[in-house]
Amino acid sequence: MTYDELLRRLAALRRYGMRPGLESIRALCAALGDPQRTLEVVHVGGTNGKGSTAAMIAAGLRADGKRVGLYTSPHLLRFTERIVIDGAELARERAAAIGERVLAAANEATFFDVATAMAFVAFAEARVDVAVIEVGLGGRLDSTNLVERPRCALVTSVALDHTDVLGTTLPQIAREKAGIWKRGVPALYACADEEAAAVLQQEAERVGAAPIERFGRDFDDAALPALALHGAHQRRNAALARRALAILGASERAIADGLEHVRWPGRLEALTPTILVDAAHNEEGARALAAAWPAGEWTLVIGVVADKDARAIVAPLVARAARVIATAPPSTRALPPAELAKLIPGAEVAPDLAAALAMTAGEQVVIAGSIFLVGQARALVLGEASDDTVVQDPVGQKL
Repeated sequence: MTYDELLRRLAALRRYGMRPGLESIRALCAALGDPQRTLEVVHVGGTNGKGSTAAMIAAGLRADGKRVGLYTSPHLLRFTERIVIDGAELARERAAAIGERVLAAANEATFFDVATAMAFVAFAEARVDVAVIEVGLGGRLDSTNLVERPRCALVTSVALDHTDVLGTTLPQIAREKAGIWKRGVPALYACADEEAAAVLQQEAERVGAAPIERFGRDFDDAALPALALHGAHQRRNAALARRALAILGASERAIADGLEHVRWPGRLEALTPTILVDAAHNEEGARALAAAWPAGEWTLVIGVVADKDARAIVAPLVARAARVIATAPPSTRALPPAELAKLIPGAEVAPDLAAALAMTAGEQVVIAGSIFLVGQARALVLGEASDDTVVQDPVGQKL
């Protein structure tokens, strides 16, 4: 199987949708020899910040001399971004070889089941010391929750997102995310909402997680070293990462080095001195971007997918922008730019990002609203390579 063939096979798995539950991934991994059971895992969940936090933890572990696997989702431009070993994306040929084996064992497994099983196999065969695994959606019924006893589990935040799948209230969403807590495993969390935080705490106590530590109560962001990732929200994420790394036994020097040099594209990232991108794809992410908005007059280029709360995303961002252009991310789920523009008084419309960039030549531009749009910006502005076949996670179904 070639890499392009793998991508086509993965794209075809969208027909099975997103089925919450562990039965499929359990059967698939059993057929593969249960590679996840050989791994030392750090499990990272949360509404926002879980990818950044996972990347920070992986960077700190690498600085401490560990061989590290990092599994995240979704990707910006290439499927291989999801499976990283010691800072390098899985080679296309290796991805194809592993994917062929996993697909041969898959019986109507979902796209995310197959991707997760591929990561488990890749990390097991690479003999990583630690695998840092980001939850895909929720936690309790997420494919990554097949891991039975991680070294540490984290929830980075609880906010309204994927409400059609996880629930319509913060306590309901918190309960789903608390599903990654395990008996005897450290549980670290950050949560601004007290009702949701109470659910996280109660669920951790119920299953017997230990220790149970909350950001702002048991540890904080004081005296953090220099951070590579910008914004106040990244200080919270860095504090979580630092505490997890300390529990894992990393040295203070390694922790500082990891936080200072971690790379996590698409998060308050300056592609050029005048083009900033951020994967703010829900209300909490948009508020975080608005709080970190740079000084000066900036044009906002925004595009969202139709299953997101567009009104909640645009409100904090348009308040900071001197000019707004509504466009469409490269996704079959894209909200048409004309419909998005109806939510933004005075907004202009561009059919795609290339057209929007042509309309903003010489201006300072913030591109946000969809991770797919951020990925496209990196391709257009930086010339970064992308897969020929677009592979995106399917939309979720009600739990």
